[in-house]
Amino acid sequence: MKILFSIIYIIFILSTIFSCQNSVEYDFERTKISINKQKFEILTAWKIFDDYIVNKSNYEDNIFLKIKEEFDNNNSEYAFLLDAIKNEIKPDEELKKEIELMKSINFVSIVDSVYQIVTKKLPGPDIKILFIPTNPANRKFYRDFGVGFHAFTLGAGKIIVSLDPTFENWRQYIQYALAHEYHHSVWTSRNFETPDLTPLEYIILEGKADLFAKGIIPESNNPFWDMLDNENENRIWNIIKPKMNQRNTDINEKIFYGSKEIPYGSVYAIGYSILKLFKANNPNIDDAEIIDMPPEEILYLSKYDE
Repeated sequence: MKILFSIIYIIFILSTIFSCQNSVEYDFERTKISINKQKFEILTAWKIFDDYIVNKSNYEDNIFLKIKEEFDNNNSEYAFLLDAIKNEIKPDEELKKEIELMKSINFVSIVDSVYQIVTKKLPGPDIKILFIPTNPANRKFYRDFGVGFHAFTLGAGKIIVSLDPTFENWRQYIQYALAHEYHHSVWTSRNFETPDLTPLEYIILEGKADLFAKGIIPESNNPFWDMLDNENENRIWNIIKPKMNQRNTDINEKIFYGSKEIPYGSVYAIGYSILKLFKANNPNIDDAEIIDMPPEEILYLSKYDE
C-alpha cells in the first residue's frame, strides 16, 4: 500500500510539473531607447511565436489577443486596423523560416538609424513598435505587388510592422515603413478627431506620410506610386470626387483594397501624386507645416484637380 501511495504521489508531482511547463506564459522581447528626447520601446515576439509553432496552439488566444492587450487596442484611435493580423497564421515550416530570419535582424539599430533623422524633422509622442512576421500564405500576393511588408499605426505612439524577411529588398521597405507610420503617429497625436475619415482626408493623410518618408529615405520607391498612368488616375479620381468629402462611405475600402473599377493600393498612388504636385508648387512649405494643413487646402494648392 505504501509503495502504491508513493507511485501515485510521484505521478501527481510529475503531472503537476508538466502542467506548469505547458502553461508557461511568454512575453514580448523589449528594448527601450531614447532618441532626441523621445522614448521608443521596440518589441519582438520570438518566444511567443516559437511557443505557438512548437505547441500548435490557438492563434487568436496565444498571438492575436496578446498583441491586442499589449497595445491596449480598445483605447486606440484606429482599433479596427488590428483586424489586419487577426486571420490565423499556420504554425508551419514557412512561418518558422520567417521567424529564424527575423531573429538575425537588429531591429533596434534600424529604428535608431531612421528615427535619429525623423525625430529631428518632426518631433512626436513616445512610440511603441512591434515587429512580427507576415503570414507566409500571403507571400505570392506581396510579390505580385512588389512589397514584403504590411505596417499600420493603431494610434498615436502605436506602430506594428509585419515583415517578410525572404524579400531581398526588405531593408529598404522597412525604413520607408518606419518613417511613413511615424508620420501617421504624429499626425494622430496632433489632429485626430474621428477614425471615420472622408476619402479626401484619407488620400491626403497617406500622401503626406509618403512625401515625408520619401524625404527621409530618398532611395525608397513604393511600387504603388507609379502604378497608374494619367488616364487611369483621372478615371479613378472622377469616381472618388463626388464622394470625396463624405463620411461612412465605401470609397475608402475600395481605394485601399481595390474593386472592379479601382486597383488595389490606389490611395497611395493618388495621395502621393497630389502631394508631389503640392510640394512642386509650394517648395517653401516644410514637413512641420504640411502635417497640420487641411486636406482641402493641400488639394487646392497642389492644383491637382485643375
